[in-house]
Order: sequence, then structure tokens, then C-alpha cells
Amino acid sequence: MNPNVINNDEATGLPNLTLSEQCHAIGKRYRHTYLYLSTMGFLSGMLVVIQYLLRWECIVSMGLSVGLTIYVYNITQNDVNFDGGSMSWTLLTFAVVTPLTSSVGMAFTRREQALQYMKTIRSTVIQLYLAHSSWDWNNRQKPESGRKACEGVDWVEYGDDILDELLALVEELRLLLLLPTSSRSRHKVTPTGIREARDINVLSSKIHSLLVGRMGSLSAKCEFLKLHGLPGNEASRIRQWEQFILDAIEGLNMIKCYRTPQALRSYSRLLSVIVPPFFAPYYADLAKSTGSLTLAGFYAALTALALTGLFECVTQLEDPFFGHTTLDGVNVEKELGPSVRDHLLLLRGQVFQGERVFGSR
Repeated sequence: MNPNVINNDEATGLPNLTLSEQCHAIGKRYRHTYLYLSTMGFLSGMLVVIQYLLRWECIVSMGLSVGLTIYVYNITQNDVNFDGGSMSWTLLTFAVVTPLTSSVGMAFTRREQALQYMKTIRSTVIQLYLAHSSWDWNNRQKPESGRKACEGVDWVEYGDDILDELLALVEELRLLLLLPTSSRSRHKVTPTGIREARDINVLSSKIHSLLVGRMGSLSAKCEFLKLHGLPGNEASRIRQWEQFILDAIEGLNMIKCYRTPQALRSYSRLLSVIVPPFFAPYYADLAKSTGSLTLAGFYAALTALALTGLFECVTQLEDPFFGHTTLDGVNVEKELGPSVRDHLLLLRGQVFQGERVFGSR
């Protein structure tokens, strides 16, 4: 079978073609005009705002802003000295917008760090399996050296033990990252939230201990190879990869347990809802200047939508490990799910061709 020929009928509707031909066909199928892309981008953006950014805070803030605008407009309709346009937007800028944009930057940085740690886990797990299952230390002057010289060692079983440990490690890490969030403001100041956080943290600590135990088992496997002649420099490289995995696990756990500043987020949550309605005099003055109360109401609602939507962007990124329910989160189910197992089993089949099926011992 030609390895470059991929049967992808079910996935893409393409016949059996080479990889290059399939890439060309897919690129041709989904080549769009700029008009189509801009139109679909705009419509998709509207759907994103409606589905992900419209929350009760947004509805409340928009309702208060529009309602107070109508109220101020009505009570000042005959007041010739009224001048709502003199209101300064400095408060809105420095008290609300600046903290929100800073929070978005901090949250997105944490999400990018999580992706880097996830990349390290995926790549190092694969390399660690290859090192334990396929590295040899043959001496050219001694044909019966290296793995062949280790009497009584079933290297297929040894490789499957490593594979079991790595698959269990990835699964436990997946469970850890998908635990409910336990570091929001309610978990700090409300009795029910404190109790919820305690229960979650107990389970989190238990899973974390299991992960540390897995790393201990992998370390013992490296000692087994050293005992049977693995050179020190190659053992040192395996040790380094173990450290990479442990560093990534600890980094992901820290991101899971800790958030951007609680006080800053609570402050931004309150002011993004409360401040826009206080600019009702400005919107009422705009209605008088333009002769359209409807236009002023839309402007008031748009301002509230912009601020509450910006805060919702922060909330979406606070726990970056829910990519299947948020826009920009890390999809843990995808990154630490079946794909890792499939890749490791693929490599096992290459290293131990013709041997028993994994899990059949």
C-alpha cells in the first residue's frame, strides 16, 4: 500500500488520491471570493456576539441605559439650559475600559501558556515512548549486546507497560483540567462557594498525586534501562524529557488553580454594568441634538453592549480548558483525548510489528 494514498471518502468525499492530490482538491473546493469571506465573516461575528457575549449583565446594562436615557430626555425636554454633552468620558475610559483590556491581555497570555504546555505534553509523551520502546545500545563489536543481550526481558511487555503509564498519565491530566473551576470570586467570599471549592480541590489534589506517582513509575523504568546497559548520556536525555512533562503538568495545574486578579475582575464586572446608565444625560442630549430619541437609545445600548461584551471576553478566557464550550479555550478533549492514544498505538505498531495486539496480554 502506498503510504501517500489516503482513503478519505467518508471524511472529505474524495476518492482514493495521493496526499498531494487531496490537499489540492480541498484547497480548490474551499477557495472563496473576498465578497463571500467578508459577508460570512460579518454574519459569523453577529452570531458569535449573540451566542457567546450576550449575558444577563448585558441585558440589564442595556435596559438601564436606554430606560434612563428616555427618562432624562422626558424630564429635560423643556429645559433650554440642559447640557448633557458636557459629561466627560474619562471615567468610562480609565475606570472600566482600561482594566477590562488589561484583563483580556492577561487572560489571553495564560491561554497561550496553556497551549505551550499542552504542546510539550503531546510531543514529549510520544518521544518518551519511542525512547523506552525502540532505543538500543548495540555495540558494533559485540553483536549480542543491547536489548538482545538482556535475557529474560520481554521488551514488548516492557513497551506496553510504558504505554500504559503514558496513557494513564494523559487521561488523569485530562480529568484534572476538566474539573469545574474553583477559583472564582464566589469561591472566596460565599459559604456555598467556599464549600464547592473545597470539594473540587480535594479531588484535584488526589488526581495531582496520581500524576506525580506516574512520573515516579516512569523514572523507575529509566533505571531499569540503565541497569541493563543504557548509556548515561541517553538516560540523561530521558530524564530531561521526564522533567519537561512534569514542568508542563505543574504549569497546567497552576493555570487551572489560579486566575487573573480577583479584585480587578470583580471591579470590572460591576462597573461595566453600572457605569453606562450614568451617561444617560449625554445620550438624552444627543437625542435633542439629532432630534432622534431612537438613535440615542441605540447608542446607549451599543455602549453597554461593548463594555459588557468585553468583560465576557475576559470571563471566557479565565478557565482556558473548556474549548468545546467557549470560543478560544483549549479543547482538552481533543488535545488529550483519542488522538494521543491513536498516535501512540500507531508508533507501537511500527516498533513491534507482528507482535501481539496491545492490551491482549
